[in-house]
Amino acid sequence: MADITAPNLFNHPKLIPGSFLEDSGDFKHFEKDDFRFTAATKPTSLTSVDHLWGSIHETSQWGSLAQNNGGMSRLSLSDQDKDVRNWFIQEAGKLNCQIRVDAVGNIFAILQGENTDIPPIGVGSHLDTQPAGGRFDGILGVLAGLEILRTIVREGARYTSGCTGSAVWSGHVPLREAYQMPTSDGSSTLGQELQRIGYLGRWEASHKILPLSAHFELHIEQGHRLEDARKKIGVVDAIQGIRWYTVTVRGEQAHAGATPVMNRADAVVAMSKVVVKLEQLALETGVFATVGEITVESGSSNVISGLTHFTVDLRHPRESLLDEVEHCMCAEMSEISQTKNGRVSFAVKRVWHSPAVFLDPLAVQCVQDAAHEVVGVDQLMPEMISFAGHDIAPVASNGTPTAMIFVPSLKGISHAPEEWTSKEDCGLGTEVLYHAVRKFDQHLQRKEESLANI
Repeated sequence: MADITAPNLFNHPKLIPGSFLEDSGDFKHFEKDDFRFTAATKPTSLTSVDHLWGSIHETSQWGSLAQNNGGMSRLSLSDQDKDVRNWFIQEAGKLNCQIRVDAVGNIFAILQGENTDIPPIGVGSHLDTQPAGGRFDGILGVLAGLEILRTIVREGARYTSGCTGSAVWSGHVPLREAYQMPTSDGSSTLGQELQRIGYLGRWEASHKILPLSAHFELHIEQGHRLEDARKKIGVVDAIQGIRWYTVTVRGEQAHAGATPVMNRADAVVAMSKVVVKLEQLALETGVFATVGEITVESGSSNVISGLTHFTVDLRHPRESLLDEVEHCMCAEMSEISQTKNGRVSFAVKRVWHSPAVFLDPLAVQCVQDAAHEVVGVDQLMPEMISFAGHDIAPVASNGTPTAMIFVPSLKGISHAPEEWTSKEDCGLGTEVLYHAVRKFDQHLQRKEESLANI
């Protein structure tokens, strides 16, 4: 992903626009004094919205799908991902940023500030896309960070001059485990691909080695709540937890015409009962439950299946409710197995867990105040839960203050070639991001001054 670390942008150490490595689907996961403007004060406007819009379309050349107008396929650590990474580093270099690449491929572009004794403020997202995605998901947050740096440099604002990646950096996933993640076709691993494209960095992938004072992320909503409510900006204050599972069901393969139904140990039927149970649990609890992949081994129209595989995706803002649904899912599997006297068995593996998090109140307040000033209360949705997973979740889980800004997605479409956010909304989101980071930086400055007076 691309993460912009802006350590105390204006008064403090450095601004880091960087790039976290995010898994775009090509790698399999394994578990593992509050400042306010007066009413008469208007925030400084960004004068680079045209440049931001141009950058969005310039970077879409890497991974563009010719057959899909606006479609993108820039998978993690592909040659196209390497090209856009190189472009990002070149652009950050023009601003005299220090570039640091850590051992899992996260890129930190650091713009030096005045106070180098405290960590930078981070701003950013990811550079890669889904296999058939759009040109706004993730990269908008990276390019917005670059525009913030350009604005700071242009104003002389008291300066002297990406989820896999964030999960490793935050300590949620061990580095060795990340390196072993295979590509979807099994031909390579994340570690091997980092080495191949030259982004296996020398810096340790750790929030203790490359710390942040805070992290802010601008992202398209990937839903239609803002569009339906006719709002321009959403302030995210919580991210729901996500758990992924793979399930293997073993039964007894047999002939469809020669085996009575009462005597069967059908893996497909057993799997289907679990799928129906998950829908029931979702309706009862409000948990998002999805079975997205199903594989029937040696499938044939006249064969009773003896082996199936399927995936489960569970999401909710409360971890306790996710625990409950997980328990009920496993209990259903156990009951099915007992009903068949053990002739049907289930093997469940939780392959990924992004914990539910509530974002930092101060950082969220900075975004809310900035949004109020930029778009006004009528165009603001001040509290939103993110239903999708984002890099700020593992970042927040290690105690780093975090906040997130949503801008509207046309018809709620994302991870598809039709993904679209208007130039105006990209610009507004970037401006809110800029002023939110300034407010947090001013908080850090006041805190340092207070400590100095003790």
